[in-house]
Amino acid sequence: MTLVDELRAQEEAWQRRPLVRRLYHSWYDLVAARLSSAPGPTVELGSGISRFKEHYPEVVTSDVQPTPWAERVVDAEDLPFDEASVVNLVLIDVFHHLASPSRFLDAAARVLAPGGRLIVLDPYCSPVSYCAYRSFHHERTDLDADAFADDQHAAKDPMNSNQARATLVFFRHLAEFERRWPGFAVAERRLLALLVYPLSGGVTKPPLLPAALYRPLFALERALLPVLGRLAAFRCLVVLERR
Repeated sequence: MTLVDELRAQEEAWQRRPLVRRLYHSWYDLVAARLSSAPGPTVELGSGISRFKEHYPEVVTSDVQPTPWAERVVDAEDLPFDEASVVNLVLIDVFHHLASPSRFLDAAARVLAPGGRLIVLDPYCSPVSYCAYRSFHHERTDLDADAFADDQHAAKDPMNSNQARATLVFFRHLAEFERRWPGFAVAERRLLALLVYPLSGGVTKPPLLPAALYRPLFALERALLPVLGRLAAFRCLVVLERR
């Protein structure tokens, strides 16, 4: 299946699943609220079906291959932008697909302007979500991988991944990340998605939650996250600021 075929399947699933749409729109709100307001371009890498653009129309959408939704073809590991020329880089469900996170972080540090932001929304591997991802999700999840090493599996296809990548880089090996990329300040690390996301079925599994229960369960989730996030969160939001 080509990248465009995969994205068309995601588009169809998106239209069929109102609960998933509501959930992602809540995450898009979080991302948009954290963007730097300095003048300059905001670029979304790996835009997929480009739904974030509905929340932030100014964003430049891109993907690693030509697609009907992307305005530019951009390799995240070889960013075609001038030094200190980009104000925001946004990666939504993309960081875990990178074949070389180190090359990407080097490139991001080069192209982001001082005060610019790199915002990553990605899977998070808590004890609960790690077991769920390994048991029920089709994407690879390997917490034993080297956090910063190249991933030959991911390099073979843009849809291949290691869902544990953000957890490894920004949580388990945060000190090493900060040592290797001192130009980035960690502005925020936020855990998300205790209940609604796994019960929604995502874009591939049958939903286990009626849409009518979204609001009360989301309120319960917000109350429980500070206590249970490290144990059971399925997602994370990471905000890095260029010093």
